[in-house]
Amino acid sequence: MPLGPLGTPLVVLLLTLLVPVAFRYGWPARIGRPALFLAITLTLALVVAGCALSWYLQPLAGMGVAGSSAGGTDNGNVLFEAQMRTRFFTAAIFAVLAQYWLCRGTQFLLGR
Repeated sequence: MPLGPLGTPLVVLLLTLLVPVAFRYGWPARIGRPALFLAITLTLALVVAGCALSWYLQPLAGMGVAGSSAGGTDNGNVLFEAQMRTRFFTAAIFAVLAQYWLCRGTQFLLGR
């Protein structure tokens, strides 16, 4: 895993939570009802991060002592780490983009 067992979920969660805050305070457009906007988008950020993390952690579901093989572990570990790294970056990018579009949609629904 790129950042360890606890670092990866925290990075995805923080990136996803950072988007609504940056959208609210750093975005040049005016947002009507900012407290309601932050409440809705931060809740949506938790849902998006949960979906991204569940997809990221899916290959770990069958792992364990019973699932390991005796032969060829060096090559298998390298391939597995590469797969998890790719899934991490995909999950992080998906979460940030999905949260951005949810912020845009929420901004549109609340009226600029």
